[in-house]
Amino acid sequence: MINNIINPQSLLKELGKRLKRYRLARNESQELFVARLDLSRQSYSKMEKGAATVSIGHWLNASVILGKLESWKNILAEDENLFDQFEISNSKRQRAGKRCSGN
Repeated sequence: MINNIINPQSLLKELGKRLKRYRLARNESQELFVARLDLSRQSYSKMEKGAATVSIGHWLNASVILGKLESWKNILAEDENLFDQFEISNSKRQRAGKRCSGN
């Protein structure tokens, strides 16, 4: 049986490798990229190595610089349930009733 559990540490290492590839594809040195991120070189080095101690905010800022922020939109997104969507689309809108004046 195949183990489908993803190891968080290996995922972080893969993200670090991708970050480095994108930076190099843009022909940017670590010094320049660090300056754009307003981050210390040591912290950025930890990002490229996949350290779990790096703030998610730094990853998001790097994604903005690299034009990859859009790829974060589905993280922790709710699962689509087609039956629920069908019920919502077919249900009639309910309106609040008017108050009776009592006169």
